[in-house]
Amino acid sequence: MSLQEIVVMIHNGEYSRAIASMELDVKDGTKPASERLEYCKWLAECNKRLGDEDECGDWYLEAVKVILSMPGDKGTKAKEAIPLAQSAMEAYEKGGDAADVLVAARLKQYLLGLSK
Repeated sequence: MSLQEIVVMIHNGEYSRAIASMELDVKDGTKPASERLEYCKWLAECNKRLGDEDECGDWYLEAVKVILSMPGDKGTKAKEAIPLAQSAMEAYEKGGDAADVLVAARLKQYLLGLSK
């Protein structure tokens, strides 16, 4: 399913259906990393709208993994990933456990070190 079709589902409030479709696309090894990254961000936002902050944080962390797996300069990738790690930490603070918050915080610190 195209991202445009998924966005229509989201705007119609069909979050569960959109999530199911995007999860399949993220797991599809044939999709380019840039597309998987966009799906991860949308998945995080959909889960946030559904009130599942823990799952939201998980998808932000998955987005960080996708960024770091892409080719390119480590510092540049780290700078791009920092806001996502921050978003994961904030989501976990609202609905995750202390271990999740700690993992996201440590990841953010690591990325800050790489970005220098």
